[in-house]
Amino acid sequence: MLTIILVVGYFLFCVGMAFFLDYRTKKRKLNETAVEYSTGKNSMGLFMAFSLMCGNLISSSYIIGNSSAVIEHDIAYQWTFYGYIIGWALTCAYIPIYRSICYKYGCSSLGEILGKLFSKRVSVCVSVMIFVSFASAVSAQTVIVSNLLQSLLGIRSEVTMTVTIAAMILLALQGGMKGLARINMVHVVVLSVSVVAIFIAVMTSVGWDFGQVYRALEPQGTFKLIGGSRSNSYIIGTLAIQPFVTVVNALSISAAIGAKDAKTAQKAQSIMPIFAIFFFGLVIIAACCGKFLWPDMDPGTAWYTIAGHYGPAMAALASCGVLAASMSTAPTYIMVMSSTAMELYTPLRKSPMSEKQKMFLTKLLIVVFGILFQLLGLLSSDVVDILSNALTVRAVCGLTFTLFLLWKRPNEKSIFYSMVLGIIVCVVWIVYGYVFGTSPFGIQITYAGGIVALATQIIVTLVTTRSGERSDSYQLYKEARKEMKAAIAAGKRV
Repeated sequence: MLTIILVVGYFLFCVGMAFFLDYRTKKRKLNETAVEYSTGKNSMGLFMAFSLMCGNLISSSYIIGNSSAVIEHDIAYQWTFYGYIIGWALTCAYIPIYRSICYKYGCSSLGEILGKLFSKRVSVCVSVMIFVSFASAVSAQTVIVSNLLQSLLGIRSEVTMTVTIAAMILLALQGGMKGLARINMVHVVVLSVSVVAIFIAVMTSVGWDFGQVYRALEPQGTFKLIGGSRSNSYIIGTLAIQPFVTVVNALSISAAIGAKDAKTAQKAQSIMPIFAIFFFGLVIIAACCGKFLWPDMDPGTAWYTIAGHYGPAMAALASCGVLAASMSTAPTYIMVMSSTAMELYTPLRKSPMSEKQKMFLTKLLIVVFGILFQLLGLLSSDVVDILSNALTVRAVCGLTFTLFLLWKRPNEKSIFYSMVLGIIVCVVWIVYGYVFGTSPFGIQITYAGGIVALATQIIVTLVTTRSGERSDSYQLYKEARKEMKAAIAAGKRV
């Protein structure tokens, strides 16, 4: 009963807080434009920007998926997430690039940034990437929250799914991106407290002697990073591709744009890999201890089972942590998809829209996308596969953009065709996986999407450019960096 009271109470608290923030925003006459509403541009402090970025990290899929993987497989099963940690560190180098282009051209999103650097059609490719990756990620969070409510309340899945979808949409609607960032500050604290509490509890149960856990589980292969449940080819492909998932993460870039200045954005991003090691590390250690203490538990509910051994209060805290993780991720993703769709639609209109029309359409799209993409969760219950496949779409775009920065020669054509073909391959792999539960030809999505995208970019670049020349897009990027550095040197807040 305590678990039900706390979880439902926290669920209602989050929805109520969203309405309060919306009321507060309207009273102060903030978010008067659709761009302010959907981006919170240049208005967030350090912890607020970091909390918004954490929507990428504190996903409930990572808690449920990682703890389940340790129980059922080993720590090698999570190489994808280790790749993300590397990527979050790598992204620190990209934040100044994005901020400089925003400073020079007034951009408010990833699509606009790459659109200014390359072309409108590249911006469209990026928007498609955002839809494909975020749609699957949103569906994964919906599955977890719906299952949690169903197990606690004992009601039909159709009811819990409907309630979950409605709540996620309400959270996305109220208060705009800045409001979501404020709510995420609460979610980060709740999730961190729940993970730390469970970690302390299980470590106390093993006498703070993790050595005995290692000695007991090591013969089973639990701690094999190499030669475990993931093949060497999988590990190589993951390390080569998955770090680039994060460098074009629309939510991280939204937080970087929302930060009050470039220095704040850089600091917020630099905390991400540190927090990721803390977050992933405690979850994995707690799962290993749980596997040692209760080897027969069901992997799918391992996190709840471990917490349940320490009484109803701990079980309630674990459930609230999972709920916080999901509610920090799904609404922000829905918001980003809505603003992305607006970027695509606005230029197609023959007559300009008023701010009132833009705001109405932005909110309407939140409702439509919230319903549509959350229902995708009904097609698959494997949250690990949903996340890893969906995020590989981002890796394709991240790889092509990184090669552009390093090589300096790739032009708009090479960027466009590499993104198009890479995204098409990833979409085929994702749909095939949803329908048949496996990969075409037994080739993992990281290899398929990454190799096709890079090969296309290299070939088109070699065919359409001369050796040694720098592309026009690269020159635009260098000019933007130069202008922002000059502004910072002059004491401007950018």
